[in-house]
Amino acid sequence: MKATIALCFLFVYTALQLVACIPQIVKILRTKRADDLSLASWLVWIATDLSYLGYVLLETPEIGVIFIAMLDLVSNMTVFLLTAYYQKHNKRKRSCR
Repeated sequence: MKATIALCFLFVYTALQLVACIPQIVKILRTKRADDLSLASWLVWIATDLSYLGYVLLETPEIGVIFIAMLDLVSNMTVFLLTAYYQKHNKRKRSCR
């Protein structure tokens, strides 16, 4: 019973993580802008996910939990990389004008 409840919490966590990241990814790709996003905050999220993934790899042999931890990391890294790219890309465009 405890394991089932724990997995439910993990599912909710991952669903909310994706609900938070996917619209941000879509918005960045549509607008091709990320000026109002903080790279530092996304680096903190990535560090958080790396810590969680490290814990999971050391403590949980379940492939599903490892997959979820990696999915969280990939979603935050995607936002970070898109943000970094478009902030740099749009800065170059403005300086060329």
